Amino acid sequence: MKKKRTGILGVLLAVLALGIGYAAVNAITLTITGSGTITSTDANFKVEYTNVAVANKSSNDITTTQSVSGTTGSFTVTGMTKKGDYAEFTFTITNSSQGLSAVLGTPAIASGYNSEYFTVTSTTNSPTTLTSTGATNTTTQTVRVEAAKTPTADQTSGTITITLEATPQPE
Repeated sequence: MKKKRTGILGVLLAVLALGIGYAAVNAITLTITGSGTITSTDANFKVEYTNVAVANKSSNDITTTQSVSGTTGSFTVTGMTKKGDYAEFTFTITNSSQGLSAVLGTPAIASGYNSEYFTVTSTTNSPTTLTSTGATNTTTQTVRVEAAKTPTADQTSGTITITLEATPQPE
């Protein structure tokens, strides 16, 4: 009987060893490795002037021209004859970037535009952070050119340069 018990015990141990061995042979580890690269490019950040209009002027005798092309806007004002004459322009700024918001700085007016005779102001209206899509992807920038005093010479002119920095921010 002892032999029989030993034999049964041996068979059970063998079956158990085979089961453990079988499981160890079939257990494997699967591994995936990889990498990705994203490269920034200026083409991804697209903030530009998309429209310009005369918002107001002090007299119908004042004539204006205005245009926009990408990141450049321009205007001319003629017909101002006395202190207080002015023309005001509204430039539309649009962010059409993909996944990048645009944070707009404060407009900077370069000196050298004959500030003795002209007062120039420029403001960026809300919002000053433009998302890439939706209702907050456009804003306006207002530029006002005003005669600071009545000229005594035949004609006085000045070249006006206004810059506005747009900084990209991931959304």
